[in-house]
Amino acid sequence: MKSNLTEKLLKICGDESKTYGCNDNKGITKLTEEQRAQIEKELIKHFNFDKIVWMEHPSGLTEDGTTVIVAKSIKISDSDNPTYKHKVGYIYTLMFTSKMYEPGEIYKPVKDGCVFAPITYNPETFEPKQSITLTWGPEFPQDINAPQRTYEDDKQMIRDMLEKVLDNPEEYRPIGHIGCLVRYAVV
Repeated sequence: MKSNLTEKLLKICGDESKTYGCNDNKGITKLTEEQRAQIEKELIKHFNFDKIVWMEHPSGLTEDGTTVIVAKSIKISDSDNPTYKHKVGYIYTLMFTSKMYEPGEIYKPVKDGCVFAPITYNPETFEPKQSITLTWGPEFPQDINAPQRTYEDDKQMIRDMLEKVLDNPEEYRPIGHIGCLVRYAVV
């Protein structure tokens, strides 16, 4: 499900293929001060935190050193997220997912009754597959005087549709959406 907050965070961070945080770990891209401030503002507004503290590691102690905290991951959505009034959010990282699609969306025609589906993987064999769906209406005589449509005409129409998809595949791909996972703890 598409999220407005995810789009804002992605715009702030700039690249969905990275993990973002405030430490110097190899796998984490360190946020600039400006990015960090903008992200804090958006997360405080969304989760209703009093303030945000960035964690150096996925587990540790609170600011005052009295409580052990462990960061958990949550996928951001615009409607199903918890709120934490009068609490402190300890944020470890932000991560963005690959493009995701609603069920059935990858087979729904995008343009001219056609769709060029993204690559999907068999969950048991991890074998990749891709499909092109062409949709057209069967013959329906509207004009009695119109020439009879032949099987060869139908085959040529299907070839033409397939050529249009193969010539401009990006125009026929479903849009999909990117999700955001926040790894955090709350005290």
